Amino acid sequence: MSDGQREALRQKALADLAILDTPPEREFDALTKLAQSMLGTSMASITLIDAERQWFKARCGPLEAETSRAQALCPIVVETEAPLILADARLDPRFAKSPFVTGAPNIRYYAGVPVRVFGDEGDSVTIGTLCVLDDQPREPTLVDLEILGELACVVEALIAARSTALRAAEIAEERRLAVERLERERRQFKQAERMADMGSYRYDIAAQTTTWSDGVFAIHELPLSGCVPTTELMNFFPEPDRNAFLTAVKRTLDTGEPFEMDADFVTAKGNARRVRCSCEIELTKGKPAALIGLIQDITERHDLVQRLRHQARTDDLTQLANRAAFNRVLDTRLREARAVGGDVAVLLIDLDGFKSVNDVLGHAAGDTVLRRVADRLRASCDDGCFPARLGGDEFAIVVSADLDRAGLDRKVRHLLHDLEIVADGQGHITRVTGTIGIAWSIAAAQDRDVLLRQADAALYAAKRTRKGTAQTYQVGANHRQAG
Repeated sequence: MSDGQREALRQKALADLAILDTPPEREFDALTKLAQSMLGTSMASITLIDAERQWFKARCGPLEAETSRAQALCPIVVETEAPLILADARLDPRFAKSPFVTGAPNIRYYAGVPVRVFGDEGDSVTIGTLCVLDDQPREPTLVDLEILGELACVVEALIAARSTALRAAEIAEERRLAVERLERERRQFKQAERMADMGSYRYDIAAQTTTWSDGVFAIHELPLSGCVPTTELMNFFPEPDRNAFLTAVKRTLDTGEPFEMDADFVTAKGNARRVRCSCEIELTKGKPAALIGLIQDITERHDLVQRLRHQARTDDLTQLANRAAFNRVLDTRLREARAVGGDVAVLLIDLDGFKSVNDVLGHAAGDTVLRRVADRLRASCDDGCFPARLGGDEFAIVVSADLDRAGLDRKVRHLLHDLEIVADGQGHITRVTGTIGIAWSIAAAQDRDVLLRQADAALYAAKRTRKGTAQTYQVGANHRQAG
């Protein structure tokens, strides 16, 4: 390893130790005094070699807190990584002109040994020295270096212990901060649970035990201090959602795939809810250890969606299905008919005399007539038929697949009778009837647009013949009157 690389390692080690420019520490001071006393010198120090200076972690005698590294004696020990002992520094050409020899502290005798730190893999880096100095020459002995060597081991142990203590303090502080962060996140999670009407659960597969967060207890309307009702857990889900939930859990256990589902739910107090459940596998050492997931009360959101969906599909005045909903139902019935070779009938209904109601009695009376028509259509469609208001005074019915042509004729006659409505008010009386056009899907090749055009053609053929009657569309033949 080059000198430059060793120097870089030394400076990194010093930086990692965070020991430079630290306050005096009693243990280091005591070792320095012990070295001075045992060797009988006027000065002693624990010296750390920085990039441009030597800094004394501990010192006794007339020594400055730090000095320049240039022409100093301790850097030689560090650079050579070997002990150094001088009877009289003035006689050594390396140091004879050193300002530390020619001037204060007037070093004559010097004995220093390396101080090392050790990495995790046992590799050592020399970072400084333990040395004794005197302003009088003296004859060196091997005992001097032996004593310094033993004391240097203690210095190294102190540095290692200090580093360990600092790291332990850092770990303790990191743990304290982690605990605070976890507690803060726990409080935030509880707040999020409350705001989102949500909770988390964990099912330990081996122990067959379940734990809930506060949010899950709240959704179940159970006291927080209570136990998880493991044996009754699935009773909160009515069928068929109970079976769907159990099937999804089993699939997750078998395949490891997570799931999310919405389900009906009944709380411990018997209140109906809508919940969203999620579930996934928790792995420990690559093996399934638990099922974890969330449960969220989405009742309000679900109800809002249902209301919006109802509004999007419903005529506001009559509360019948609107044109869009009618088309969806008709498309479904046509697909079913195509699958089994069946036939679907559509009735288009137009009110006769309705304009007179609006003109003579006013729009409020007209709205009342429309609502009465809707009520009568609903009453006649309890057998699987589907009524709708297409717009204005135009209505439609998708006929039940169970109704044959004879049955349809009877239903149409009843409808024609029910659609005869008398409206009065302000001394005026008006009469409203309904004309019906009928078409069958087989004749229209199970095509919705063709079917509706044929029903419309039959409707206007009936109007031309006589209002208040019905006709069925027949390909290649005149429309016949059905009632």
